Amino acid sequence: MQNLFSNLKRKHSLDGGSPDERDAKHTKHNSSSSQKLANLLGALDDALQEDGMDEILSLVDDESIQRCLDVRSSLSKHKSKIDTTAINTPPASQPQPKKSHDDFWNLPKTMSPFSITPWKSSQIPLTLPPLPEVLDPTLEQSAFVHLGVGSGKATDLSYERLEWVGDAYVYLISTLLISQTFPSFTPGKCSQLRERLVKNLTLADYSRRYGFDKRAKLPDHLYTAGKDQERTKVMGDIFESYVAAVVLSDPADGVRRVSEWLKDIWGMTLAKDILQEERNGLLLDSPLWRLRGKAEPVQQIINKSQPAPLNPKEQLAKLLGSKGVQIIYKDAAPEKKDPKNKLALFTIGVYLTGWGEKDKMLGSGRANGKKDAGMKAAEMALANKKIMKMYIDKKRVFDEQMELERAAMEKHGSS
Repeated sequence: MQNLFSNLKRKHSLDGGSPDERDAKHTKHNSSSSQKLANLLGALDDALQEDGMDEILSLVDDESIQRCLDVRSSLSKHKSKIDTTAINTPPASQPQPKKSHDDFWNLPKTMSPFSITPWKSSQIPLTLPPLPEVLDPTLEQSAFVHLGVGSGKATDLSYERLEWVGDAYVYLISTLLISQTFPSFTPGKCSQLRERLVKNLTLADYSRRYGFDKRAKLPDHLYTAGKDQERTKVMGDIFESYVAAVVLSDPADGVRRVSEWLKDIWGMTLAKDILQEERNGLLLDSPLWRLRGKAEPVQQIINKSQPAPLNPKEQLAKLLGSKGVQIIYKDAAPEKKDPKNKLALFTIGVYLTGWGEKDKMLGSGRANGKKDAGMKAAEMALANKKIMKMYIDKKRVFDEQMELERAAMEKHGSS
């Protein structure tokens, strides 16, 4: 057995050549492995495209689809590790970096906005995704400890300190996800979606579902009756502190891991909105996510892009607008509080002056922003086909009369 081992070792040494040659073979192996994984990932991506999900679901059950999604996610992580190793590993002939917890080599990777990809309904998990691991035990423990439970020293770690860091990542990641997934939404509408994801009620619910409330170490007064709202705030903060603990404990890969986790759980919260966006088919080619250094001027990109579809207000103005005709949007009812999300709720009406009408309400809409409420009012007006046809016919007769008068004036002027 010893002779066999020696022969194999000698053969490996002879075949391998110099250290650099062995590194070249190792790099080639990584490249081959990466290509195989890329091919497999490509096949899974093709099979799991949202436009073909109905056909897939008719053949297999939801559990099988979820397993395929899990396999794709796992393969993506392995491919990323192989690619990173192939790029970052120096030849054996060069000094190898000495890694430690606090040295130069363990600095966090820069977070690129383009490392966050849009939601797709076909990739939203059906069950709560697994909790990302905190790699440092001290950080993990501190994510659940209230400042009032510690020694009171300024250097004590607590969830309050971590929450301040985690809050920034939560806002940044949610902003990038929403902006890429809903390119046709106004900033106000995007802010409303983000508020649904980052508000204390939502984050506290996530914390309880992951059992964070059982791991929390809080002062006794927070457990007394009548402290429900305060405890909800605490649970929301603890969720954000856990986000920070994952990121800070893993400088090399923490941001990516926490981003994938947040994308999954938030995708479950916004599943209906994401599916509706895909059904609307408003695939706008926004320059926001295509401009790079040395890119074409913005105007050239806009000119090459297909024209954006008209929104309801623009459609209404195009159908009824004319000289002397006014379409006005204004408050139709006092501001209230939305019982669902506790945000301000506005009611806006759209009013027509012209075509035989004076300040006639054509429709009304309610939303958490006046602009969105106005859009809904325009949608209601457009949905009333009978009254719209009456005004459109009046506009057509008017336009035809104006055209006859213009032609007559031109003929008179040329004679």
